Amino acid sequence: MKKNKGKGTNILPGTKSGRCPYCGGSIMLRSADGIYKENHTDTKLYVCSRYPECDAYVRVVPGTSMPMGRMANGDLRALRREAHRHFDRLHQSGMMTRNGAYQWLAGMLQAPQSQAHIGYLGEYYCKMVIEESRNLLENRRRTLGRTGRYMANAAGGELYAVK
Repeated sequence: MKKNKGKGTNILPGTKSGRCPYCGGSIMLRSADGIYKENHTDTKLYVCSRYPECDAYVRVVPGTSMPMGRMANGDLRALRREAHRHFDRLHQSGMMTRNGAYQWLAGMLQAPQSQAHIGYLGEYYCKMVIEESRNLLENRRRTLGRTGRYMANAAGGELYAVK
């Protein structure tokens, strides 16, 4: 008998089954109506069937059924938002390019760049991204505060002197 490789199953990528990693409830694809305050773009989510008692869900890439990460409860979603805020500052500050920031993240996670996304991270790695982003930005601030003549390496975030 041929094994099903996952095509046409109800298994959400990132889970071992079609079950919620928090409570074991089934996972269903549905509109974000009633979960998001406003859903003007008809966003879809994979949601635990026990929502709202179990508030685990993950957004779907628009126009597809592909999740944008792994299921997360409210606490993990809040931590991911905080991690993303700190991570985004790396490229928004000009310290790195956006691509360079994702290269840095991939290196820190020891993962391919295609898998280096905050939406896949658990609590431990979110806290690591927050801490390491803060450290890089603080070191840059201290260095720039002394001379103002330093630039960031786009890939690694290291600082080098401008002549």
